[in-house]
Amino acid sequence: MRSVPELVAALTLDEKASLTAGADEWSTVGIERLGIASIAVTDGPNGARGPTLSTATGGPTLCVPCGTALGASWDPELVRRVGEALGAEARAKGTRMLLAPTVNLHRSPLAGRNFECYSEDPLLSGAIASGYVRGVQSQGVAAVVKHLVGNEAETARTLLDSLIDERTLRELYLVPFETAIRDGGALAIMTGYNRLNDEWCSESERLLTGILRGEWGFDGIVMTDWWAVGSTVASLRAGLDLQMPGPSRYYGAPVAQAVRDGLIEESLLDASITRLLTTIERLEAIPDVPRKPAAHEDLLACEAAAAGLVLLTNDGTLPLVSPNGTAPSSLAVIGPNADRAQIMGGGSSAVSPRHRTTPLAALREALPDTEIRYEPGCVIDKKTPALDASQLTTSGGEPGLALTFYAGLFDGEAIGHGISESSRLLFLGAPADGVPASGWSLRAEGYFVPALTGSYEVTLNQVGTARVLFDGAVIVDGHGAPVGGGEDFFGIAGPPLTTTIELTAGTRIRLTIEFSTGDLPLHGVHVGIGPAPSSDLLD
Repeated sequence: MRSVPELVAALTLDEKASLTAGADEWSTVGIERLGIASIAVTDGPNGARGPTLSTATGGPTLCVPCGTALGASWDPELVRRVGEALGAEARAKGTRMLLAPTVNLHRSPLAGRNFECYSEDPLLSGAIASGYVRGVQSQGVAAVVKHLVGNEAETARTLLDSLIDERTLRELYLVPFETAIRDGGALAIMTGYNRLNDEWCSESERLLTGILRGEWGFDGIVMTDWWAVGSTVASLRAGLDLQMPGPSRYYGAPVAQAVRDGLIEESLLDASITRLLTTIERLEAIPDVPRKPAAHEDLLACEAAAAGLVLLTNDGTLPLVSPNGTAPSSLAVIGPNADRAQIMGGGSSAVSPRHRTTPLAALREALPDTEIRYEPGCVIDKKTPALDASQLTTSGGEPGLALTFYAGLFDGEAIGHGISESSRLLFLGAPADGVPASGWSLRAEGYFVPALTGSYEVTLNQVGTARVLFDGAVIVDGHGAPVGGGEDFFGIAGPPLTTTIELTAGTRIRLTIEFSTGDLPLHGVHVGIGPAPSSDLLD
């Protein structure tokens, strides 16, 4: 086997440049003639979904507590064991890079991704992240610590400029990253979308070369968040190694051209490729580890969830069941998330969990003789929530919606299948084996039963074109609707389409969602179904 310097010397300029950009949405470029492997990556902080954005086709996976819950455990060793399980899961799904942990700080309650981060405290965040990284990487999977740095908001995240003075930067924002590198041995770092003090993070030579590599001694890969990089020469000179996803835009072939034009030294490209190949070599040096039984990992997830529960005070109400077995005669359960298993925040944290139970259902199971009454209390959703697997069944009785993919617009035989756990579908790249990245259509079918009689709101958000049918009748039709201008699906969906319909409690309804892809690389449809807003949510 050739050494890394020998491989770099054997690569042509074009081959070296090709390694700097992803091959597709979820993998790096490989060079077959030299035995350089393509590396598949996976989201994310809540679990290893596999090389896909869709929870419908990635298959069930271990879902661990969210980052904030792990941080609340104050137990880096427990989190190391969680990371070990996630590393094994990522390996089992054919991936060698896990896009986690997220170590941005809880600096504002308005930050839309706080659930994915550990804490407002930099020392605690760094210690938890180090345990997570050590566990993941013990399985031969690189942990990608993100998002460097000052990535503290989701709204307009690709436009923001984080203005941070030097002391605050050093004592707060950088600490979790430095700790994850120095103590955790992280092999990869992901830059943020944002600017730091008027300079894009992916173009900051001071940040990537001066601090990250010069001061901290980091010798792993620096990669972008998806579609984040916007330059060739400035980013490569700063020390950015890998642009994701592919195909190439500013990296790849443009890098080779920049070298030929004398805009950048080939030695900088060689240094970047050396870091990439060295990281791959480190991963391949760790043999595959036999997979732990799923039951063991599920118990670990329960242990971590319990460790993250913090009781601030108790006026004697708890425990609900007394030591002599007496339970309350009645119980009021209030809150919109009580009647749905809101165990993830979506986006890169979304997985298809092996288990999903709502707090309301768990209480009813634990207290069978107690009269339990439920009210949502308030509305916290910007759009009508999608139905989840506890509310949907396929014709075969499985939880969720049955997916059937077709080439073109529902042409001919089916070319792929899947099961979605909700009426929200999101795809980046090929959605299933045998299905292309675009130019396909999808029919999702299942059944739901309204719990209440009355008015229901049905909302459609789409990136592509979709329509919603109840028992074969079109309820909402997105054909001809405006493109763009909405907030959903990272701000590229069209405006939501909403209608109100009267439904009867206990009536089984066949839900069909028909969807066809558009011109964008990301495809999605959100069908929200729920009781129309009430004037009294505590009645």
